[in-house]
Amino acid sequence: MNKAKMIAGILATAMALTACGANPQPTQPQAGAVETIVAATLQAVTQEASGQSPAPTSQAVSPEAGSQPTAQPAGTPVSFQNVSFIIPPGLADGATPEVVPLADESTGSDPWGMAPEHIVFTLTNYPAIENNPTAATLHVYPAQPYADVNPWAANSIEKLRAFLANPGATVANDNAPTVPFLGAAAQQYAAQIHALDFNNGNGIRMISQYGQFPGPIAKDHSFYHYEGLTADGKYLVAARFPLILPLQSTSDNPSADGPVYPSDMSDTAGLEAYYQGMTEKLSAADPNSFQPALSQLDALIQSIQVK
Repeated sequence: MNKAKMIAGILATAMALTACGANPQPTQPQAGAVETIVAATLQAVTQEASGQSPAPTSQAVSPEAGSQPTAQPAGTPVSFQNVSFIIPPGLADGATPEVVPLADESTGSDPWGMAPEHIVFTLTNYPAIENNPTAATLHVYPAQPYADVNPWAANSIEKLRAFLANPGATVANDNAPTVPFLGAAAQQYAAQIHALDFNNGNGIRMISQYGQFPGPIAKDHSFYHYEGLTADGKYLVAARFPLILPLQSTSDNPSADGPVYPSDMSDTAGLEAYYQGMTEKLSAADPNSFQPALSQLDALIQSIQVK
């Protein structure tokens, strides 16, 4: 077909399409509509005549760096002062923030309770756990001032920094960070130990149980424990969320899950074997067999932002 005749036909077709649109309402044609149709078709004809393949009519456009929108996780957003996080659906209804004033010798505080002014969030309508009245709380402290006034905080932060400096190192109960505000209470075991980052920091989470003396690991006496530092080292994030273990053991029947709890508290070898056996059992358990699921608690931690 003669190229000039083809172009004339295209022009006629384009004009006809514009005049006979599918919309029955009379509308003013958009300026440039015909020209756009013709230009695109002329380009195709020219490429066909030259033997080139037609160019694609559209292509993916990569957004500029930093312009890609980030989807906000589902859940209940919480924000207070310089701290924000998101509570995953089904975990709790919200959180009540509190500014806890300075507690030191001048205020008559117990040694383990000494701390600079800090923020505590208490989750509301968190799943109730029978025999465990511990509240689900998230604490944000100025890290160095806390270490300066509380020896348990100083010890825990030192262990945390050692882990963050060498995250591939083996972490067990004896070198894991501890809950600083529980003072002299001993961390009896540490299971499900994993590095876990939040929005602007890093840390470690585990499952723990505390006591003033050796005791059995009961299914409803433990909690999820997290310790983390902001990337600039200014703030310590500490979380304690009670949970139910995927066990049958109770205080009255401590050996229900296999490892034998010794009847003689002076049997240190028996106690060590018991705690080791229970730690291995819990570390091998499905993270979502805990109540609440560890994935829910991890998601809350990962959403934390401390400015």
